[in-house]
Amino acid sequence: MVAMKWPLLFLSLFSTLCAEIDYHKLIEQFPEMFGRRGCWKEGEIEIATSPNEIKRIEKITSQRFMRMGYSEEDAKKYSKCGVIVEDHYLMWIRDAVTFPGGIPGTYDRIIWKSGLTGPPVAVVFPILKNKKILLNVNFRHATRSWELELPRGGRQEKETPEQAAMRELQEETGCLAQNLIHLGDLAPETGVVSGIVPVYYAEVHDRKARHQDESEAIALNIEMSQEEIQKAFLKGYAIVQIKGHQTRVYCRDPFLTYALLQAKWKKLI
Repeated sequence: MVAMKWPLLFLSLFSTLCAEIDYHKLIEQFPEMFGRRGCWKEGEIEIATSPNEIKRIEKITSQRFMRMGYSEEDAKKYSKCGVIVEDHYLMWIRDAVTFPGGIPGTYDRIIWKSGLTGPPVAVVFPILKNKKILLNVNFRHATRSWELELPRGGRQEKETPEQAAMRELQEETGCLAQNLIHLGDLAPETGVVSGIVPVYYAEVHDRKARHQDESEAIALNIEMSQEEIQKAFLKGYAIVQIKGHQTRVYCRDPFLTYALLQAKWKKLI
């Protein structure tokens, strides 16, 4: 998955939603997405929700930036809380917070818009009849490199995570699966990205032509045994022939690591 694949109506809905409501209304309308407020006295990072408290923290943070040598204009810009910028996929949000010890400040995070109403992405761990695992050989824009990855993609409007997993598997690999089992939920990057991603085990029972999205760069799907994946992880990459060239494809997908461990611990493989 390179880009989230939503119907145009879904994109329009969320673009309109976030253009029309402010940060405070977002907190009020999507409390689950914003998560627990927290309590700094308990060693947590506490989010300020009161407009007056947010303004107080913005002012303190701005003064801190100016003491660090930033101009007044930049200090105010870097201290401003709320929805900093957005597009039809993501929102960059800056929260006013109180850190453990009672220290006021700000903290940024990235939120998938599809995550406003549920899991933003679904991942599937496909097991073939020969017990091998099917992986995507995928060129990723963010890393600018080829990666060995599990099939995955964005959840569409009104779609359950299970339906998203089955659809993405079929689109990216052509595989039809049964016996979908929830392996668990993964937080791929807890430092800045919000969104908990469900991972599913699936037994493949049929295989047809794949129909990947035009924004994806999946060169091929490759069957690998557990031993072959282990060697690729230890080495850091596998050599795969792509369009007649022996190509280094990196093996470092956190979803694959998580799925392998969960499937083994649950005695599914």
